[in-house]
Amino acid sequence: MAKGRLFKIFWRMLTDRKFRRTVIRRLTEETKKASRPINIATKLTDDEQEFLKELKIGFVGGCELSFVKEFLEANGVVCYHTFDNGESSDPYLALTDLKGGIYSFKPDVIIISDAQNIRSYIGDVQKSKSTFEIQKQQLTEIRSRLESAVSEARKHLKANYIIMDYPIVPRPAQGKFAYKHMDNAYSLREFLYKFDLLLYEIGKLHDDVFVLPIYDSFLKHGVGYQIRDGDADGIYEHFTREGAVTIGLDLVETLKVIKGHGPRIKCVVMDLDNTLWDGILRDDGVEGVYLLGNRIHVLELLAKRGILLALASKNDPSSIPIIDEVLGNAAELFTVKKINWNDKAQSLHEIAQELNIGIDSLAFFDDNPYERDQIKNFLPMVHVFADEEILNSLTMLEFEPIGKLTAESNKRAKMYDQQKKREEAEKQYGLDKGSFLMSCNMELWLREAQNRNLGRVTELIQRTNQLNATAVRYSKEEILDFNKSNEYRIYVANLYDRYGDYGLIGVALLKINKEIWNMELVTFSCRAMGKTVEQSFLYYIMREAKKENANIMQGKYIQTDRNEAIKRIFEDAGFEQLKEKRDDFIIWEYNFKQKGIPEYPDWFKILKKEK
Repeated sequence: MAKGRLFKIFWRMLTDRKFRRTVIRRLTEETKKASRPINIATKLTDDEQEFLKELKIGFVGGCELSFVKEFLEANGVVCYHTFDNGESSDPYLALTDLKGGIYSFKPDVIIISDAQNIRSYIGDVQKSKSTFEIQKQQLTEIRSRLESAVSEARKHLKANYIIMDYPIVPRPAQGKFAYKHMDNAYSLREFLYKFDLLLYEIGKLHDDVFVLPIYDSFLKHGVGYQIRDGDADGIYEHFTREGAVTIGLDLVETLKVIKGHGPRIKCVVMDLDNTLWDGILRDDGVEGVYLLGNRIHVLELLAKRGILLALASKNDPSSIPIIDEVLGNAAELFTVKKINWNDKAQSLHEIAQELNIGIDSLAFFDDNPYERDQIKNFLPMVHVFADEEILNSLTMLEFEPIGKLTAESNKRAKMYDQQKKREEAEKQYGLDKGSFLMSCNMELWLREAQNRNLGRVTELIQRTNQLNATAVRYSKEEILDFNKSNEYRIYVANLYDRYGDYGLIGVALLKINKEIWNMELVTFSCRAMGKTVEQSFLYYIMREAKKENANIMQGKYIQTDRNEAIKRIFEDAGFEQLKEKRDDFIIWEYNFKQKGIPEYPDWFKILKKEK
C-alpha cells in the first residue's frame, strides 16, 4: 500500500505543475526551518530511551502525527502509523478493521487523532456555516466514533489509549469576540472546548484511556514555531518538527506517569525563613515576617495527592510555638517538624526515618543555595529545589500521584499523626508487646478485592518498597486483567484500632492451581509493621486455599536493599525456603496439609464485612 501511494505522488509530481510547485514550496519552507536552531532538546535522556525501548507505540490518524512518530523513532522507539501504511486515517475505520496492521503490530500504546474527520467541522465554524443543532450532532458523532473505535480495540489489544485533541492554534475567523458574533452556533473556541470536554468524558469511562492536550504542551514549552505556517489556514494545521518535538516530549511525560516510571515524592520538606515566609523569624519577630499564603496553598494541593509535609529549619527548638503561631492553621499540615541547629542533612535523614520512607522519596525546598548544595553533596538521593519552584511542583513528574487518588491518599498525614499516638502509647508498655497489642482493640478485615479497591491496590503496589516481596510494579491495567482472570485472585486487608483507620494496608496476588496457590506478589504498608498483620493475612489466604482443596501455598521473593523484612515475615509465618529458584525468585513454601493452619493472634477481631 505504501509503495502504491508513493507512486501516485511521484506521478502527480510529474503531471501536475500546481501540485509540484506546492510540494517544492513546502519543502523549501521546511528546509529553512530545519536549518535554524530548535529551542528544545530533541534527544531524550538515556533513562527515557531505556524506558521507551520496552514499549511499542501505534499511531492511528493522519499526517498530523507523522513528525511525532519521527521524533520517537529517532530516539529508538518502535512505532507503527496507519497513515504510513496506506490505511485509513479515520480511527473508527482503522480500529474496527481486525485485519489492519495495528492489530498485527500489537502496540502497548495507541495514539489516536480524529483530526482528519474534525477538520470539516472546524471549517464550518470558521466559515459561519454551522448551527447549534448541527454542531451538537457533530459532537455526538465524534464521541460515538471514538468510543466505538476504542471499545473495539480494547476487545483485542492490551494497550493504553491516548487521544490527542485537535492540533490548531485558535484564530477565530470572526475575531476575538467570535462568541458574541455567532448567535446561532458555537464559536471556534467554544467548539474546541466542547470537543476537549468530550475527550475527557471518554477518558473517565476507562482506566486505560487518556487525553493528550496539544495546546497545553505548546504553553508548557513556549508557543513558537509549533505550527507550519506555510499551509496553515485557520482550519487545519500541521506541526513543524519543533512542534512535534514539543508534543513528543509531553507524550513521553504522559507515558511515564501512566506506567509509573521514575521516582515519586512521598514527603516534601520545607525550609521556613524566606521560603514559607518573607523575613527571618529570629531577627524580624512574629510581626516582621509575612507568611506566603500562595505557597501554603500549593502545599495543601500536594497533600491532597497523599504527599506528606515536613519542616526542616535552623532555629531555636523553643521557638516551635512561635512558628506555629506564624503558620496559623497551616501548622497542622506538617507531619514532622525538625526545628533545631543541626545540619539540614541530618534533619532530612531523621525525617525519612520517622516516616519510615526512603531518603530518595524526599523533596527539599530552600531559598539558600548553600543549604541546597549541602543536601546535594551529603544526600544526593534527595530531590532538591529552590524555593520559587514550589508552584512548578504541581506539574513535575516526581510529584505525580501513582495510580488513581484514593481515600488513603487524602488522609495520609492524618494516619501518620495516629501512628505517632500509637508509638507514644506503646512506650508505656515497655517490653510487654502483647499487652500493648491487646490494648489497641484491633479489627482486621480480610477478603477478596472488589473493583472499588483496585485503585488503592495499584497505589500500594507502586509505592511500597520495604514490604514488597518481588519489587514488581504492576500497572492498573495489569491489575484489572488479573482481577478479571479466573486464574488469579487478589486479596486485601484493612486494619482498624482505637486510634483510627489504617486503610487498606495489605495486598496479595495469587495464581490459583489445584494443589498449590502461588503468591505472585505480596505487599504491605509499613504502617502495619510489628502487629503480626502480615502473618495473619497469610493464614487467611491459606484458609481460602484449603476451601478449594489446595494443600500448599508458595510465595515469591527477591531481595532488594530495602525489603528484607518480607523474608522475616515468611519465616515468622512458618514458611520454608526451597533450594531451587524460579526465574531468579527465591520460593518460600508452607504445606498446611502437613503443618495445619495457625490460629489468628488473640489481639485481632476478624471482621466478616466492612465497619
